[in-house]
Amino acid sequence: MKKRLHSISLSLLILFLFVACSEKMETIPTNYPYNYGNYLEYNYMKKVGDVEGSFSFKYPKGWVVEEMPIWSATSEKEASPDWGVELYKGDNKANKIIISGVVSGIPVDENSREDMWRKEGLQKSELIVGNVNRGEMYSGLFKNKVKIVVYYYDRENPPGFEAGWQLQAYVLVDKEFYNKNRDEIWHILASVKKIE
Repeated sequence: MKKRLHSISLSLLILFLFVACSEKMETIPTNYPYNYGNYLEYNYMKKVGDVEGSFSFKYPKGWVVEEMPIWSATSEKEASPDWGVELYKGDNKANKIIISGVVSGIPVDENSREDMWRKEGLQKSELIVGNVNRGEMYSGLFKNKVKIVVYYYDRENPPGFEAGWQLQAYVLVDKEFYNKNRDEIWHILASVKKIE
């Protein structure tokens, strides 16, 4: 009896440790109530007077929006997205959101993209806002940071399958920062859209 009780206790302990150590990032449920009452709107115009490549999003006060620096590809570094912005809270540039437009036109193999993010431990899901599927999303913990990648849909078309350009967002933040600013991060991601 003691041996059996010991085995059950040990099994429960192992199960508890497995659950406690296998961190899963909590994402926003599909019925999340977005409220943009105190948010500012930002319109990014790639070219003055031309909506091609332009997008908008909403962000809370206290966040800073800067145009992204653009760099060419080298043997050590990929080229930057064609255009976009970085958002960070206060002076905390280490935890940021990048929203960018990327020239597309070549169909992207969804399975290869999913495999790439799965290798980093990210899980695929959909960004649902007001019962509308806004995009394909990959999220999870990577090197002790919360990582979220969103490929926004064009008029409900899967990302990467429409000629022109693609809108995407990339989040890489510390877990503590994510936990404190989770609602603001998801509000920003849910508000991103092309200006047409």
